[in-house]
Amino acid sequence: MSNWTQITEDTIKAAGHAAIIDAAQTAGVGGVDPVVESIADAVSRVRAACSTGNQLDIDPTKVPNSVKGLTIRIALFSLMERINYPLTADQRDTRRNDNSALLRINDDRLKFELPDNAGGSAEMQRGVDFELISRSDRQQYTRRGLDGLL
Repeated sequence: MSNWTQITEDTIKAAGHAAIIDAAQTAGVGGVDPVVESIADAVSRVRAACSTGNQLDIDPTKVPNSVKGLTIRIALFSLMERINYPLTADQRDTRRNDNSALLRINDDRLKFELPDNAGGSAEMQRGVDFELISRSDRQQYTRRGLDGLL
């Protein structure tokens, strides 16, 4: 069994949300499938959060199995918002918790399953390395020291 899962329209339907998928596709206008777009956005958000402490899979549509449900909910709630389907109080709380979880994943650099096909670090840009130069003796700026400068 693989460690990472590809999130697709069928994945969301298998989770029991086919009616929302169908409603979103019916409401879609302009040749852009809102389901594909919402899934891509959700996967990108999750992968970006996971990238701080993990190596990513080479397939940009895959997420770690342990955040599969979170990714599905993010895509689903996005679709529900798009078709003006009201969220229940529990769903709003879940959405808030999911957003907090993404922030914790990113900030705490949580470790996840190893990718099936490691993609390296090309997806996210590396941070800039620089040397910090500091002086130990600091000059006190006083009224007398600044005389004539003001």
